[in-house]
Amino acid sequence: MSVTIKVYKPVTPGSWGDLWDQMENISAHTQKGIEYLERIATFTKERAVVEEEYAARLRGVAKKFFKKKEEEELWRTVSFAKGFTGIVKELESLAGQHEVISESLKKEVVSYAMDKAALHRGTRKQILSEIQSAHAEVNNAVSDMMKAHKQYGKAFKEAEAAFLKYTKAEKNMEISRLDLEKAKNNSQMRNGICEEAKQHYAYAVSKANDLQRWYFEEELPQILEKYKNLDLDRINDVREVLMKCISAEEDVQPIIARCHSDMRVAAKSIDAANDVMLVVENFKSGIPRPSPFSFEDLGRPDALLNGSDNVDATIKKGTLLGRKDAKSGVVRKQSMHQKFFGVGGGSDKKSDNGEYGNLPPQQRARKIAGKLAEIEKDRERAIQSREGVSKMQNAYRSNPKLGNPADCDAQLSQYAQEIDALTVQIGRLRGLLEETNAQLGISESDTPPSVRSYSSASSAAPRSTTPAPATLEPEHHRNSSDNWSRFSEQSAENTLAPNGTAPIANREEVYEECAPPPSLGRATALFAFEGQADGTIRMREGEEFFLVENDEGDGWTRVRRINENQEGFVPSSYLRCEYF
Repeated sequence: MSVTIKVYKPVTPGSWGDLWDQMENISAHTQKGIEYLERIATFTKERAVVEEEYAARLRGVAKKFFKKKEEEELWRTVSFAKGFTGIVKELESLAGQHEVISESLKKEVVSYAMDKAALHRGTRKQILSEIQSAHAEVNNAVSDMMKAHKQYGKAFKEAEAAFLKYTKAEKNMEISRLDLEKAKNNSQMRNGICEEAKQHYAYAVSKANDLQRWYFEEELPQILEKYKNLDLDRINDVREVLMKCISAEEDVQPIIARCHSDMRVAAKSIDAANDVMLVVENFKSGIPRPSPFSFEDLGRPDALLNGSDNVDATIKKGTLLGRKDAKSGVVRKQSMHQKFFGVGGGSDKKSDNGEYGNLPPQQRARKIAGKLAEIEKDRERAIQSREGVSKMQNAYRSNPKLGNPADCDAQLSQYAQEIDALTVQIGRLRGLLEETNAQLGISESDTPPSVRSYSSASSAAPRSTTPAPATLEPEHHRNSSDNWSRFSEQSAENTLAPNGTAPIANREEVYEECAPPPSLGRATALFAFEGQADGTIRMREGEEFFLVENDEGDGWTRVRRINENQEGFVPSSYLRCEYF
């Protein structure tokens, strides 16, 4: 039986079908490709950690260099400090965007890459299983063919030996016909067995060839195509992972650009000319310059011989009668410093009890004006609170079911006392401000911008009925060596009310003696509140307060701490209230 040998069809040049004899290398290549994808996933994970650490360090730097509350007033007002503070704030925002990048890399990129790598490993394992199955099937067919070939060879030799034996017996005239017949039958039997072995061998060869053709023409190209698709998917996944890494940054670029824009605005807001003027405003004391030195003519030296009176006069010019102590009455010699710069107040100085008495006049005026504006805001809030209680009382009167109008009388009385006390304090501060401006010898038009901004707000409020203290103009002819502390002390000593009574500063005692308004109940903080806005109060979660004023529809409730008289407004939704 003849066996037909088929020639396999050539594959397209450059296709993976050309790699039919490189299965081991192809398998190793796909394994390395999957490991490379996992390597990129590891890189992305470590990069996410770096982004997170970078964000934490940025926050640490921003927190370290953020403007501190204890900084001097000048450094809280100059534009270059504000610009730097703005940049530091935006730096914290940048840190937040790097945290977003880190989270995006962890949740979207790393997980995606690891999932794809696991999927590709499973696909590769399935392909390897198919290859092993096909190999086993072909190898079994070849093994059967080799066995059939061996059996066919053995049968052929036995048939050949039987035929030779029969031929030899046929030529031997001495052998019996029975033995000759046996030899003939044996030869024919062996020849039949050989023919059957030959047929079996031919079938095994045909089967092996068919399987080999199927393997190389059908199965192997399909397996190589699967390897190709696996590698294609893996490479595309690498590209997708890298694109996701870029997208994680691109998504926050608009916010980062906005942070940079805000930084640029903060830097451009620096006004050098205004900052240098703020130095003058913050450090100007208002003390007049020293007066010119006067020439002291001691006379002619030869006058020493003309009489003792001149000698005594000359000597007296070098001495100065100091203040006589009540105990000793000693006359002190005038020092050279005292001759040129005058005599200080010494132990006769009186302590200045006024507001910010330890500051120069110019700075004292600024501080008083600032405090005056704050107290006027407090009075305005008290007036609004009183009006709210008054409206509530009117509502009670119109509808007694809502409450007893008499319950509001105590609150109205307390608010009235508080407003009166604040009005007295405002009048005192206005008097001190006018006194300080009088010491400076300036009018309202010459008032520095910062002081004018404070006092302009206070001028709109109604003035106290209590007259402001009268002030004495500073003696411009006094020695210019008087420092600003003596200046403020002497002016304070010379300040009297029109009726000759003590300065109006004693009115502060009236404000301090006012009792706090009665409480309406108790409140417990459900959440923490920072209380950074003006008029608000800070509270911790679970902290208890006295209710001073109900919510009037604006979402705020006025409370007072239990152990101290500190009051302020907090969000009504943050409280759990229990009324008495």
